[in-house]
Amino acid sequence: MSFVSKKMQGKVPYEPNCGNFRLRLDANESPFPLDGGVRNKFIEALNDTDSAVSALNRYPDPSSLQLRLAFANRYGVPVENTVAGNGSDELISIIMTSLMDKGDTLAVANPEFSMYAFYAQLSENTVFYTDKDENYSLDSLLSFVKENNCRAVIFSNPCNPTGMGFDRNAVLNFVESCPALCIVDEAYMDFWDQSILDSATKFENLIVLRTLSKAYGAAAIRAGFAVGHKSLIDALSVARSPYNVNSMTQLLGKLVLENESSNKGPYLAAQAQKLADVLSKLLPDATFYPTRTNFVYLKTEKAKTIFDSLIADGIAIRYFPPCNLRITASTDEEHAILCKSLENILKSL
Repeated sequence: MSFVSKKMQGKVPYEPNCGNFRLRLDANESPFPLDGGVRNKFIEALNDTDSAVSALNRYPDPSSLQLRLAFANRYGVPVENTVAGNGSDELISIIMTSLMDKGDTLAVANPEFSMYAFYAQLSENTVFYTDKDENYSLDSLLSFVKENNCRAVIFSNPCNPTGMGFDRNAVLNFVESCPALCIVDEAYMDFWDQSILDSATKFENLIVLRTLSKAYGAAAIRAGFAVGHKSLIDALSVARSPYNVNSMTQLLGKLVLENESSNKGPYLAAQAQKLADVLSKLLPDATFYPTRTNFVYLKTEKAKTIFDSLIADGIAIRYFPPCNLRITASTDEEHAILCKSLENILKSL
């Protein structure tokens, strides 16, 4: 007799690449450390006995109010329509457990972030899969949701892993026409200009997710946000753990959001375009997807060989079997190292 639930049997953990590499271009992280001014303010707060963050014997603010205020001020949304999480992953999990009942159906259009389906299945929801159509429009997804009477639909915009994006009007039209709960993950929207965040409070069926892990270079602190209609946000606030965001994350996240230079989105978006141009010359037979993010996604028959060879050379990128690669944009210096290694690999093939 197994004491592990049936829903967990056969599941395997998400395993990011944790090896030691000279270049880390596999997780879409920022290559830049936190701003020195932000670090200094954080250290000062730790050393200030009157600061809440220095009182490590006390629980953090259960509502993460100062962090949410900083986010609300940065993006121009009402603070009462926000909830903070231990990364947007936690918020996705809470959405699945609190806004959906056992057996409810979730629509996912592949390729997509694999954890969407994992959290749904863990919450005993049923995942209905479809494929993104050739024109990369939302029309077929909307039809799929309606035909299958789905309770909810989730997609990333811009997309992880492809880097492609739906423009603002297309997403708003989709939400307005969709009978299901729409969860739009804008983890990579700081690299583009088609956000629907300012409209997130206007629809009763919409939740928009954001993170500090990508453009803000704060992946280690695990700070995510959900914005939506007050009824949805209130439900998430009830369902989350009372102290789900620790004091240090709350303070660091606030400082990062208040620092004008923290968001490296425009620079890294331009770097991704530059990287795509260089790689397309090195791999003229590969198919490159237009990117709206900080990474390049491509298809090549040499994908597995390139991935293995780069790993052997101390350069981590992401491989999606059988033929796709995802490479995070970085600085010119790191791009040069990557391309030199890739040139040598291709010469040996």
